[in-house]
Amino acid sequence: MGLLQAMARFFHVQLEENLLRLPASIGKGFFSSFNFRNGLSVMINDCSFNNDIVMRRHASSNQQYYILQFNEPLSHSEETRKSSIEQHFYNLHKNTVLLTSSLMDTTFMIPFKVRTRSIGIIFGNDFLNSFIGNEMADKFLSNYFSMLLKNRIYEPIGTDYRVIMDELIKERIEHPLQLKFVYNRVLLLIEKLVTGFIVKLGKNHQIVKLKDDEISRLIKVESLLVKDYSGTPPTIAALSKVATMSATKLKKDFKAIYGLPIYEYYQKNRMMRAKALLMEGKYAVKEVGMMVGYTNLGHFAASFKKEFGVLPSEMISDNTISFSERSNALVLDMKN
Repeated sequence: MGLLQAMARFFHVQLEENLLRLPASIGKGFFSSFNFRNGLSVMINDCSFNNDIVMRRHASSNQQYYILQFNEPLSHSEETRKSSIEQHFYNLHKNTVLLTSSLMDTTFMIPFKVRTRSIGIIFGNDFLNSFIGNEMADKFLSNYFSMLLKNRIYEPIGTDYRVIMDELIKERIEHPLQLKFVYNRVLLLIEKLVTGFIVKLGKNHQIVKLKDDEISRLIKVESLLVKDYSGTPPTIAALSKVATMSATKLKKDFKAIYGLPIYEYYQKNRMMRAKALLMEGKYAVKEVGMMVGYTNLGHFAASFKKEFGVLPSEMISDNTISFSERSNALVLDMKN
């Protein structure tokens, strides 16, 4: 809560428990925070600012901790200003996952008028050791920061990350076990980063190496793919034009970064979106099918069952309690 309180004083606004709403003179949107007993804390925001926002965190040797940042821009300003020192920023208008340390000087920039959703997770060595074990933690941290310092690596936000982010980035998380719900999802985010990195590391120690501008172009392609499911997906030719690379290179690099071929990735996200809409309990199955681009209800039902093992109607038959398996654990979601 310390950072949130400092922000409230700076913006001259009152906190509502763990929630800060930006005043219109500054921008629009919110910040919220959660603190847990084991030294884990979380900052969540969905906002845009009327001016460029630069946040500097100076290196500190007093206490070592880590900051895991998930950043997803939902809009882009055509007026985004270029800075001569922009290359020294970790830009929050890039769709990325990034882990930094309190021992590093770090500067973040949010361009003005760009709506950005972010989750910042702060934790220490003790937490990470207890969560994944000392050996795994040492292997992960030493290799990750070695590659970060050498290559300034970014990991783009893919399907698995986005599903969890959608559950967390809300002004008010309406859940009877709110803190446990948030804590569970935060652990999943950390686990996905660590296990994904270790798996890549184990493949002959090869991490996908692309130039910054190539990664930015692939992120644009991914953003375009998941922007709207109500119509037909963009063609490979159209996506190649956006990426300014050949179709062959686009397909190869996209799969290397996101783990799936382009249209398999599109379909997986499409079904994830359908599931999220069904779980809201506001729409009929037919409505959801049309919202994700299906005119034939039978085709939608078959695609949904192929992805999740149940029909859409079975997903919404009980809107009181739902179960899902994540990280070898059964998660119980209860609704009022």
